[in-house]
Amino acid sequence: MEPNRSPQTTLNDLLDRILDKGILLNTDLIVTVAGIPLIGINLKLALAGMETMLEYGVMKDWDEAQRAVAMKETEKQKPKLERDEYIIFSVFGTHWYSKGIYNNWRAGTIYLTNKRLIMFRKIPYEILLEIYYEEVKAMAFQEKDHFNGKREELCLLLKEEMIIMHTTDVHALKKAIEDIMITKGLSLEENPIFPVEKEVLGEFLQPEEEVTHSSKMWFRYSYIMDGTTHYQWKPGHLYLTDQRLCWWYDFDKKLLFDISTDTLVHIAVQDVQFGSAPVEEKSLVLMYKEDQNNQAVCFSDNQESLIEWEKVIGEQIINKENENEKNMETCPLCGKKEKRESLLSYGCSRCGWMSHREQ
Repeated sequence: MEPNRSPQTTLNDLLDRILDKGILLNTDLIVTVAGIPLIGINLKLALAGMETMLEYGVMKDWDEAQRAVAMKETEKQKPKLERDEYIIFSVFGTHWYSKGIYNNWRAGTIYLTNKRLIMFRKIPYEILLEIYYEEVKAMAFQEKDHFNGKREELCLLLKEEMIIMHTTDVHALKKAIEDIMITKGLSLEENPIFPVEKEVLGEFLQPEEEVTHSSKMWFRYSYIMDGTTHYQWKPGHLYLTDQRLCWWYDFDKKLLFDISTDTLVHIAVQDVQFGSAPVEEKSLVLMYKEDQNNQAVCFSDNQESLIEWEKVIGEQIINKENENEKNMETCPLCGKKEKRESLLSYGCSRCGWMSHREQ
C-alpha cells in the first residue's frame, strides 16, 4: 500500500476510514540534545472501530470479559425464577414491613409469576417479599389517610399474617392475582375477618391520659449541622391530650416534640417557607414557654386542618388564661397583680405588703 494525498478528504472521511478499515502506526522516535541521542521511542499503534478490532482478534479477551459482566448485570435486573416459572404481570409498588424494630414501606417491583408473588429490589439485590398463591386466603381493599390525601391499599390475608401493599393501580394487581388463582384452581374465602391494625397511641400515652384531638401533620424539624441550624419537614401525627401537646414521628416511631399544655402561649396560621423552595405555604405557628423564654414551632397540612387546630389550641390557651386569671389577686397597697398563693404566703414583691394572716 502506497501513501497518497487527497486535498478533498474531510474529517468525516478520516473517521470513517478509522472505524471501517483502521490505521496502523509504526514508528521509531529518537530524542537528541546537542546531537547526542538521549531517548529512544519505538511506537506501534493500532486505531480502529471495535468491530474491526475484534474481526482481527485484537482486544478479544477484553470484549469477552465485558460481555460477561453485562450478562451478569442483566440477570440481576429480575429475580431468579424457578424451573418452568415465568412472569405474567409486573408493577412497581410498596409493601408495609413491620417485623422487629424496623417499620416502614419498602419499595420494589412486584412480579406475578405462574407460581408465586415476588417483590424484588435491584439495588441492593434482594427478594423483599415472596408469597405462593396457596398461602393467600383472602384479599380486600382498605382506604387510608395519606399525606397526599386518601389512598387505597391492598390487604392480602395469609395463613400466618396479613400483607399490605400499594401500587398506582391496586385494582389491576388484585385482578391479576385473582386470574392466576382461578387458573390454578384456587379459591378465596368469602367474608373473611381481617385483623385490626394496632394503634400506636399506647406506645407513648401516660396512664389515665386522654387524647382530645389528633390528626396527621407535617412538623418543621430543626437540627444543627456544621454549627448551622437546618430545617426539614417530616411527616407524622400531632396529638393534643388533657396533659400535653406532642408530635409522633411515624417513620422512627418516637416523639420528636412534647410539651405541657400549661406552656402554650399563642397559636396562629401564617405563611412559612416549605422546604428549600422560596414559595411560602400556610402553616401552623405555635409559641410556648421553655425556661422562661418563648419558643416557636411550625406544623403544616391542608388549610382546613390548620384552621381546626388553630381553634382547638386557641381554646386551650384561652381556658388556661381564664384559669390563671381566677388565681390572681391584687395587692391592697400598691395594686400589683400576683398569684393568690404567692401574695398571701410571701407578700407583695413590689411594695413588701404582707397579709395579716402571715403576720
